[in-house]
Amino acid sequence: MVTPVPPEMRVLGPDEVALKPVEQDADQLPRSRVIRQGQPTATVVDGVVLEAAVQWHDFLLLFVTDDIPYEDMLRISLLDAQGRCLDHAVLGGMYSTGRFSLLQPREDSALGFRFMGDTDWHLELCPGPRFRWPWFSEPRGVTRPFGFSRHFVIHGKPQPASAT
Repeated sequence: MVTPVPPEMRVLGPDEVALKPVEQDADQLPRSRVIRQGQPTATVVDGVVLEAAVQWHDFLLLFVTDDIPYEDMLRISLLDAQGRCLDHAVLGGMYSTGRFSLLQPREDSALGFRFMGDTDWHLELCPGPRFRWPWFSEPRGVTRPFGFSRHFVIHGKPQPASAT
């Protein structure tokens, strides 16, 4: 049984949010333009496959993958009402792959998802920027741009890949 999404948080369908790949040079990572209600926006994000889009108050949380076999990265972006990226994180690594699944929300500002090594990840949205130490604040497998603040926190304990 799926727990209903709290009213502050709503999973959006493909008719509400979609991605359209933009032309890139062959040596560049794939990028896509965000489409809202069928209309292109000025917002361009890394990745090409929209795994999930979640509305939280006036913010839009996007879960996007690259569609690159054996090096699929999950890119999480938090956009404000004007489409500006407030925060961004990447899960994954070279020679790793993952399958994304959105799990039930845990609170009105948190949700769970699964990606990379069947790890249950927990993402907590912050009402405003929160201080962070750029070198020590992220779980293994999570990277972010350098900075001292964040708008969401990611928790998870990925297990090392086993050799088979």
